[in-house]
Amino acid sequence: MNKTSSTLVAERTRQLAPPSRPASLALIDIAGIAGLGAIIAIHTSELSSKVEETAYLGLGYVALIAASIVAIVMVAQRDIRGWVLAGLTAAATLVGFTLTRTTGLPDANGDIGNWGETIAVWSLLAEAAVVALSVFAIRRNRRP
Repeated sequence: MNKTSSTLVAERTRQLAPPSRPASLALIDIAGIAGLGAIIAIHTSELSSKVEETAYLGLGYVALIAASIVAIVMVAQRDIRGWVLAGLTAAATLVGFTLTRTTGLPDANGDIGNWGETIAVWSLLAEAAVVALSVFAIRRNRRP
């Protein structure tokens, strides 16, 4: 049975048409995006003072913010690499925070022992949540 050209065009159009409604994000994706958004907001609010204190830490904040934005876009597009980027970025930030509070960093000794700063505690919570969510999302998406 031969199909007419109009039938073939109709079938092809149906195949290429976008879905009528975009698929919604999973709760874990929304939570991860929210956590990354919190990390961005916290570090953006502290950026100018960091640049004035220690320029390379300010540059690190800019890199963190940029990486978090890229991770948000990738997670929203359901790209597992977004979770990898999110987890690594948040984990690196936790390490950096710990170093600034314990041993200090070159030209950045002012926060040694300063564990109770409110914005820092919120930052730690957001970063730890993103790391945990990343581990869960990556493990969930592993193929046997």
